[in-house]
Amino acid sequence: MKKVRISAPTVEEALQKAKKRFDLREGEYEYTIMDKGSKGIFGLFSKDAEIEIQFNSNYFTRKLEEFLSNALSACGDVVVKVSCSGRRFLVELDGSDLGRLIGKHGKTLAALQHVAMIYLNRMSDTKLSVSVDAGQYKKRRKKNLEAIVKQAIQRAKLTKGRVMLDPMFAFERRMVHEIVKRHRNVKSYSVGVEPYRKVVIEYSANGKNGEEDN
Repeated sequence: MKKVRISAPTVEEALQKAKKRFDLREGEYEYTIMDKGSKGIFGLFSKDAEIEIQFNSNYFTRKLEEFLSNALSACGDVVVKVSCSGRRFLVELDGSDLGRLIGKHGKTLAALQHVAMIYLNRMSDTKLSVSVDAGQYKKRRKKNLEAIVKQAIQRAKLTKGRVMLDPMFAFERRMVHEIVKRHRNVKSYSVGVEPYRKVVIEYSANGKNGEEDN
């Protein structure tokens, strides 16, 4: 996820330097000695040691948890739990006022997810994704979307036309595409620009299924 090279008079000093600079803790990194360095002769021609530090998912998990906990400290007693699967980080928020964290139609949750993704990717060499949920809002939202999409699919097939849904956030559009993929003779795609981007569900005689959002 991230690699850096650090130089210092000794390997141990290079390691301590890296820990201090990046706030690294045990279990959050691995390192490789690139050059052991040398003291030279009578202090002349000395050469610094160099190591390559590789940050693992434990580092990013902790940093993201700390970042969101600090950001939400003014929202009362909010518990932030972060888990990781590959390059995907899952954030679950819990607290006494989840409605405030979710916001109208999930707007606050979407904003938190966007900020969290920017924060995490600024620290990483590779692209990472973040999904933020509170009180299983997304799970409940998916159930509601399934009912809406089912009706839209039936209409599209009945009229052999297309049905345009209301504007949605990116995570909601992905849910719709996933649902449509399970049905034959319909396809889905997104049109418009944020924040008014919509999903279109369209009859497809060739049996093509739903497409990914872009």
